[in-house]
Amino acid sequence: MLRPVEAKIVKLAVVSRRTRALITIDSKTLNYRVVDCSRKLFCRIHVSKNCPPYCPVIVAAKDFVSGRREPRAEVKVLE
Repeated sequence: MLRPVEAKIVKLAVVSRRTRALITIDSKTLNYRVVDCSRKLFCRIHVSKNCPPYCPVIVAAKDFVSGRREPRAEVKVLE
C-alpha cells in the first residue's frame, strides 16, 4: 500500500505511454495545475481549455499523491 505524500504542494513529473507532463498538485484538496504537457495542444483543441480530470496523467498524479492505488504511469517527485 502506498503512503500519501506529506507536503502540501507537490511538483510531479508524470510519464505515460503517450504523454509526458509536469504537474503541481495540492495533496490535501487534489487540485492540480498542469505546467507543461506533450499533448496540451490536442486537449485544448479537441477536449477543453484545460486538462480534463479523466486524463491518464492527471489520474496517475492523484493516485500517487493520495496513495489510494498504484499509479499506471511513471511518477517522480521534483524538488
